[in-house]
Amino acid sequence: MESIRRAVREPAYAEILARHLVESGEAVVRCGRRGGHLTMDQMEAVCAIDGGPGADDDLFLTSWCTLRPRHSGPHYRLLRHLTGTNVVWVRWLGPLSEVVTLSDCIRSPHDDFACPLFAGHAGTCPTPRTA
Repeated sequence: MESIRRAVREPAYAEILARHLVESGEAVVRCGRRGGHLTMDQMEAVCAIDGGPGADDDLFLTSWCTLRPRHSGPHYRLLRHLTGTNVVWVRWLGPLSEVVTLSDCIRSPHDDFACPLFAGHAGTCPTPRTA
């Protein structure tokens, strides 16, 4: 708790602490841009998608982009897992958003860790420590 108080008082220490948390895997690094809010029609459309047996019935209601910081192009956030390797995401840029179904990323360099993003995402796949 003292380190957090010091980080609030000293911006230079906050930067050092943030770097340590990321490098040690204690903090998750994501873009974090908020947005991609769904209209009621979009939410109903996502819930109506036949995901097959074992698909998630519930929506993930986070509201921030899950890509790496400082990426270019649109932002993405996960909405719902379907059966197999397809996932429903919301993609947005500024005030415009759309619901898209994308395949899972399969290029993770780690044998025992699947990339939690979609195929063709910008940047590198997260590591088990930064996912």
